[in-house]
Amino acid sequence: MKRRVAAAITGAGLTVLISASAADAGGVRATAGDAANGCAIVALKAIKVGSQPTAMAITPGGKKGYVANANSGFVTPIRIPTNTVLGRVRFAAPGNGADAVVVTPDGRFAYVAGVTTSTRGSPLRGRVVPIRTTTDRPLRPIQAGHFLIGMTITPGGKTIYVLDWNPLFGPGAVIPIRTATNKALRPIKAGPVDDEDSIAITPDGRTVYITNFDSNRVTPVRTATNRALKSIKVGRSPNQIAITPDGAMAYVTTDDGVTPIRLDTSKALRTIKIKNRPFAVAITPDGRTAYVAAIAPRYGAPGTVTPIRIATNTALKPITVGRAPDAIAVSPDGRTAFVANNDSNTITPIKIGGNKALKPVKVGKQPSALVFTPNGRTLYVVDYTTDDGPGFVTPVRTCAPH
Repeated sequence: MKRRVAAAITGAGLTVLISASAADAGGVRATAGDAANGCAIVALKAIKVGSQPTAMAITPGGKKGYVANANSGFVTPIRIPTNTVLGRVRFAAPGNGADAVVVTPDGRFAYVAGVTTSTRGSPLRGRVVPIRTTTDRPLRPIQAGHFLIGMTITPGGKTIYVLDWNPLFGPGAVIPIRTATNKALRPIKAGPVDDEDSIAITPDGRTVYITNFDSNRVTPVRTATNRALKSIKVGRSPNQIAITPDGAMAYVTTDDGVTPIRLDTSKALRTIKIKNRPFAVAITPDGRTAYVAAIAPRYGAPGTVTPIRIATNTALKPITVGRAPDAIAVSPDGRTAFVANNDSNTITPIKIGGNKALKPVKVGKQPSALVFTPNGRTLYVVDYTTDDGPGFVTPVRTCAPH
């Protein structure tokens, strides 16, 4: 299976507050100055985790983060105030692992999802493991599907929706899991699922949306009935999806550009053409602008980030960033977007006022996921690093006001 890249918009895990003194616990690795704000964006000492880390979620109480490692057979809990590893939580045998993680809104449980191998019957079995956050004790695994590649959770925490890719045995599905019983419900057929696809939920929790890479469509699933609705035709090879804070619009990256969808009518609007191949997308907290990270077609060429004005669905001037930008996140205060440049081993901060790229900040190898704390003062960068060696998570102190 090719490596799956996790964008910030795909993680539904909750993030937490972190103090400036806590961020000072690590050593400085790299900085990018923001003279206008009179501060420096600082990369702190990287935290060693498992092999092929792909996603991270943090408890709302601010005590722990959980890193899903796709190739280690364990999940890495991190003590947030000190940025230290708290041991290992067993997920499966070595060589198996988790690709997605969410935390319940009450902070009591983390759920990790991925794949295990089996010697009898199907060689691929999906597994979701609940972890009690007070003790880091894993509960009984929930067996469901095959390759579980994405997750989202309803705002009240009642149901988790897991994206199931089934590369050997036919179309994938979306699998609901009731958190009260830790039982998987009947899979929902929601169009063909590929390992390039993603899942997102509306802010009111009424509808889940799945991109269908192979059929050029997006499939809505109504959470009240767990039924798939009529799919929506978008551009070629849809990949990532982001939903505006008011739940009115969704923006889908495709090989043709960015397709806006009006969610109340499930109508796709005219695709917005941008420079390079769109991959990741994030929306500002005020819902005024979508930022789209796009990968250059020529290997080694710098990528771009294109702002899209949501009121008119028009693309603004592209911003040059690093090579292969495949994750993007906007700070909670809406002042800065951060882009993970997978082939440059950097992140690029972008000042939203003026759409200006600041100096890149060096992080670990192959940064592929970004998670903010709610006050925006710290950004965690998940560094994939290598296929077989350990991965890292790099805390980055931002310029968010205190």
